[in-house]
Amino acid sequence: MSFGPPPPPSPSPYTQSTLAVGAREKRRTVFVFGVVLALTAALFAGGWAVWSLTEEKGTARASAAQQPPDAIRETVETVPKTPEGQVAVGWTEKLKEGRSASTKGTWVSGSIAAKSFADVIRGMEIGTAEKKWEIQFAGPLCAVTRHVSVDGRTAVAVPGKRSAKEEHAKGEKGARSERPCDHLAVVDIDSGKKLWEEPLPVGDSGSSSVNVTMTRGTVVASWGRGSAAYDMTTGERLWSDVKARTCNDVGFAGGRGLLALQSCGDSADRLFRVQKVAPRTGRAEWTHRVAEGIESVYLASSEPAVIAVATGDEGVIDYLHSLDDRGRNRATIPLPDRRYVHNCDETFSAEVERCSGVVVGRRQLYMATKPRDMYEPGLTKMPPNEIVAFDLRTGNSVLKFDAKPDRPMYPVRMSGDNVIAYRENAGAALSSVVSLDPETGKERLLLVLPDDADRPSMDLFANDFDIVYERGTVVFGMKEVERQSGEQDEGPQVSLMDGYRSSG
Repeated sequence: MSFGPPPPPSPSPYTQSTLAVGAREKRRTVFVFGVVLALTAALFAGGWAVWSLTEEKGTARASAAQQPPDAIRETVETVPKTPEGQVAVGWTEKLKEGRSASTKGTWVSGSIAAKSFADVIRGMEIGTAEKKWEIQFAGPLCAVTRHVSVDGRTAVAVPGKRSAKEEHAKGEKGARSERPCDHLAVVDIDSGKKLWEEPLPVGDSGSSSVNVTMTRGTVVASWGRGSAAYDMTTGERLWSDVKARTCNDVGFAGGRGLLALQSCGDSADRLFRVQKVAPRTGRAEWTHRVAEGIESVYLASSEPAVIAVATGDEGVIDYLHSLDDRGRNRATIPLPDRRYVHNCDETFSAEVERCSGVVVGRRQLYMATKPRDMYEPGLTKMPPNEIVAFDLRTGNSVLKFDAKPDRPMYPVRMSGDNVIAYRENAGAALSSVVSLDPETGKERLLLVLPDDADRPSMDLFANDFDIVYERGTVVFGMKEVERQSGEQDEGPQVSLMDGYRSSG
C-alpha cells in the first residue's frame, strides 16, 4: 500500500502569489531551455564543467568542487567497500536518580565524534571510543548549532565565568544552570581546542533563549532583544543590533546563506518577517513579510530559503513555503493531518532553525511520512512510511521512496543531489543507512548496523536525539538524558552517544 501525491493545496494567504509566480515561470520555460542548451554546448566545447562524474562500483557519483575551510561543510558521501558496520564510538555517563541533564549538540569531524554533557564537550576517537579531549565551560551549554565548518569548527553559547563574590551575591552557588547565557565560543572538533570565547552584548537581557548559527566565515547569535555576528576565525565582532526596535531578531538560520526571523509588535498583535542578511555587515538584502494571523514561524533552510508556518493557536505547522531569490513566495507545500514528520515545533525550545525532519536540496525538499498506524486507526503492526520529495518551484510532490514493512525511514541530510536516510530496525531486519537517488528513484546501501548494536531506546519520530552521518560513520546523540526516581533496573549509567562505521 502506498500513498500518491497529496491533494492540491487549499487556498492560503500565499497561494495566489504562488500561482502568479508559477505562470510567469512557465512563460519563461521555452526561452530558458534554449539558453541552457546553448550554454551546455559551450561549456563542454570548452572542455570544463562544474561537476565531474566518475564511475565507482558501477554508480556515477558527483564530486563537488572543494569548499573553502571556513565554509559550512557539505560532504558528498561515497559507497564504502563493504556496508557491514561495527561499533565505532560510545559514551555513557553516571546520572543521579531523579536528575536530568541537557546533552544538546552532536558533531562528527575527521576521526572525532563530539558530544556535550551539561557544561562539558568531550571528543571521542572514532574506532577506539577513547576520550581524546574535553572542554569545560562555566555552565551548561544553552545553545548549539548543528553546522560544522569544512575544517571542523562549530559554535556554542554558554554562561560566562563569574567571580566567587558574584556567585555569593547572586546566590548562584550550586545553581549554574540558571546563569544567564551571555558568551559565544567556537571550538575545533578535531583538536579539542577552544579557539575563542567572547561576551555577547546582551546587557541585562541575557537568558537561555539564545540562538546560534554559522555561515561561511561568520558565527551569529541572537537572544530575543538583540543579535551579534563574529568572525569565525578571530572572534572579532563584525556587527551587533541591540537597539530597541519595532521588529526584533528572534533567531537565524545559517548554512549556505543567512536568514533572520524577526517578530514585530507585541504578542497580542504580532507579525513576522524573514530577511536575507549579509553575514559580514548585517545588512538586509530582502525582506519577506509573513501574512497576518500566523502564530509561529521557523526557518527550515537559508539557501534555498524555506520557512514553516503555523496558523493556529496550537502551534501545529500547516505549511512550508519556499522563497525565491528576492524573498517572494515561490511555492506552498501543505502539511495536512499532521501526516509529515517535520520536527519544527519542538517543545520548550527557543531555536528557530530546528526543522530537522525537512531536508532541503537545491531543487527539492524531503520529508518522511509518519508510519501509518500513527495516524490511521485500527492498524496494529508497524506499516511502512515514505520519504516524499517536493519540488521547490511548484510545491508539488514529485517522488517518493517507499520504506519496507517494519523498517521506517527518516531523511538525515543531503549528499550532493542524493539524500542520506536512516532506516530503523523495528523488526527482525538490521538498521541501516542508505543513499537515495532522486534521479533514478533507487537506493544504495551505505552502512548496516551490527546485529548486536546496543543502542538506547529511541523513537525515530520523537525528535529526542540527533542523527549525524559523516564519511561512513553514523552517530546517534541524545538531546537530553534523564534518570527517573526509583529507576533501579539499568543502574546509574545513561547513554549519551553511540556510533557505528563500516568495517571495510
